[in-house]
Amino acid sequence: MRMPATLQAIGLALMLLARPLGGQHPPVVLAGTEQRTLSSDVNSVSYKLYVALPAGYDTSAVRYPVVYLLDADYSFAIARNIVQHLSERGHLPPAIIVGIAYDGPPQYRRHRTRDYTPTHVPSGGYGAEVQAVSGGGPRFRRFIADELIPFIEREYRSSAMRVLVGHSYGGLFAAWVALHDPRLFGGYVIVSPSLWYDDHLLFSAERRLAAASGDLPARLYLAVGSREINGQRNMVADLRRFATVLERRNHPGLRLRWSVEDGETHNSVFPGALSDGLRFVLGGR
Repeated sequence: MRMPATLQAIGLALMLLARPLGGQHPPVVLAGTEQRTLSSDVNSVSYKLYVALPAGYDTSAVRYPVVYLLDADYSFAIARNIVQHLSERGHLPPAIIVGIAYDGPPQYRRHRTRDYTPTHVPSGGYGAEVQAVSGGGPRFRRFIADELIPFIEREYRSSAMRVLVGHSYGGLFAAWVALHDPRLFGGYVIVSPSLWYDDHLLFSAERRLAAASGDLPARLYLAVGSREINGQRNMVADLRRFATVLERRNHPGLRLRWSVEDGETHNSVFPGALSDGLRFVLGGR
């Protein structure tokens, strides 16, 4: 018996409604992850937090180290998968991962320029229009220290070990925090840091730290790709110089490892350096 045309139309409509829009298949979701929102009173910015929890978190009483990631929109999934893969195979302690992203419309260049640069510089970087918002690093550090870390430590079973991960401008910010407030994190994974920023500002900051305290009590991992040379901006030479200065200071509390990753570029170096860096600062293998 043939189905009436009206019923056929209704059946077809129901089938279409049951399919994902555009004929797409369901998205892949990262297990053990969740998203939170935290608005800052320090700099009036609303942040999205991407959180990944270790396997077995809900059924254990263990406290875990926390890895704080900058540039979370590209770094979070990479870091979550690296940590999960290595910890499941005994090469890295399980850890909580917190990626710091942004609420609202995408403004990648403006957000990272504002938050990751320690001083205001009107030119360079992404150009004058974006550099106009530079120099928010001190307030972003206060957000992390006074609002984000307390929030995470209230909401999740975290240990005393905290790690900050940054790449490029994020590496600049992570290195700046290490020199200005080294005890805020126990470990720093600093990849392709923009040491050229503000006429090599961080070299002056390092000299002030050495004169004031004579110590840098943290585990630092520094990495750069061997192909990160662009005209007069030689990020390989900058990192070699920075690492050599730190080694010669002989800070009693500093544990330092650094690497020039052969064949890697500014855009390709991050995943491998992150794997190496996390194993160094968290005592993996």
